[in-house]
Amino acid sequence: MFSVRDGVTLASRGAILCFHSVTTREHPAEGDAHIPFSDFESSVRAARRWGEFVRLSELIARARAGRSTKGLIALTFDDAYAALGADFRAFVRREGLPIAVFAVTDSARTGDSYWWDRVDDAFARAAPARWRAFEASCGLPDDYRRGQPCDYGPLRPLRQWILAACAGRWPARLEPALEALETDTGYRTRQRAMTFDELRALADLPGAEIGVHTATHPVLPLLPDAEVQREIRGAYDTLRERFASVLPVLAAPFGLYDDRTLRLAAAAGMIVSLTLSGETLAAAAPAHALPRICVTRTDAHTKLGARLLGLPHLVRAWRGRPLPLYPALPSATT
Repeated sequence: MFSVRDGVTLASRGAILCFHSVTTREHPAEGDAHIPFSDFESSVRAARRWGEFVRLSELIARARAGRSTKGLIALTFDDAYAALGADFRAFVRREGLPIAVFAVTDSARTGDSYWWDRVDDAFARAAPARWRAFEASCGLPDDYRRGQPCDYGPLRPLRQWILAACAGRWPARLEPALEALETDTGYRTRQRAMTFDELRALADLPGAEIGVHTATHPVLPLLPDAEVQREIRGAYDTLRERFASVLPVLAAPFGLYDDRTLRLAAAAGMIVSLTLSGETLAAAAPAHALPRICVTRTDAHTKLGARLLGLPHLVRAWRGRPLPLYPALPSATT
């Protein structure tokens, strides 16, 4: 158990926080999932006012055994970004923070950049006409342009199309178009996955744990059964070949899952799958799943306390608008 500074505990059953990467001068990013390093530090301070940080494995063990998780918080990081480097490790060590990092194994072999970061960073630097030309060269269907809610921004149609039509994997046939866009904007993202050697430096931190984020980061519900199991089991085996202790825990890519993929993950050896439902552990969850609260750039750390207490869930319940059991899968209109 790691020490708590303020002596205040959560009124709920505890929570699992999900971060992705941090931005620094060396690792800038346009994507909302990347938060400034100073905001991460502020989030840690805010969370400590409400609870105590513990290892993810301890929190999961308590939840599965029906033991109290009140006042306990686990920190998780999806995609194992290289930006979680020396400064981040120094902060984690100094603060005594237990962390769990979920790696995409195919990306960790060479430290590749993820397609969504390349697209986000290129879009921010492209003129509107150049972006429309890029969409056209990719073959983005008109129904995605027309059908996506405007509130999600102009990048939403392309992203949802790749998720729905390509199961979340950037197709090789679109690589020339993306490379040409990056050339024209004069920029390629500086965010990338850690290599296995870099991940080992993070895994050596006291309290650090490694978890499964699949081999290629696909939309699991859109894959056939055998491929879902290969994605999960293959990544798990690859990590266990390289690290002494790997959690049999899946972080669902893109936060997308359904009953079938949860069952297949369990059959592939996962004791639980982590979602991005935004709920605390007090909320109901499907079998074999535990909810997480995703912290992004637009989430002010001043609101984190309310989320840790489960207030958004209570407001939804009061309004008679509970979250659906499973997230909507990507389509032309979702």
